[in-house]
Amino acid sequence: MKKITRASNVARFGGWSLGFFAILTVAFGLPSDLVSIGLGAALGVVAFNEMRGASLLKHLRPAGATLLGFNQLALGTLTVLYAGIQLRNTMHGSAITQAIGSTGDAETDAMVQSLTGTVTVALYGTLAVVGALIPGLTAWYYFSREKLVRAMLRDTPAWVIDVLRT
Repeated sequence: MKKITRASNVARFGGWSLGFFAILTVAFGLPSDLVSIGLGAALGVVAFNEMRGASLLKHLRPAGATLLGFNQLALGTLTVLYAGIQLRNTMHGSAITQAIGSTGDAETDAMVQSLTGTVTVALYGTLAVVGALIPGLTAWYYFSREKLVRAMLRDTPAWVIDVLRT
């Protein structure tokens, strides 16, 4: 039960964290950044599912672990997709370079553009790798909790399960 409760608490913390970042992402994307607004909305859905899965897991429902596992896979996909979109945008003109503007010296401008491109590719490339790895491992963790829930339901008297669910 301790491992199941811990997984539920991890999911609840993740749900609140994702919800917070979903709100921030939408707020900073308003009124015209459709990518940020879409990303924030998608994060909101992931946060909702994280909270729902945590509740199911807390009440010893095996479906909660499954939901949480697939939710993490969706989060990883979302993160990699976002990083890919940002990398594509970088290849077609860096917003940072455009914000800095021209210094008037062609050599300096080329160096700034090269440097910002390299930093941006490193940043979003790292985000893509970490965004695939961490949710992937977390999905594996949640999927493994399903077996624990099923074993607990199978090996524990029904009256104890009823008490634990309340």
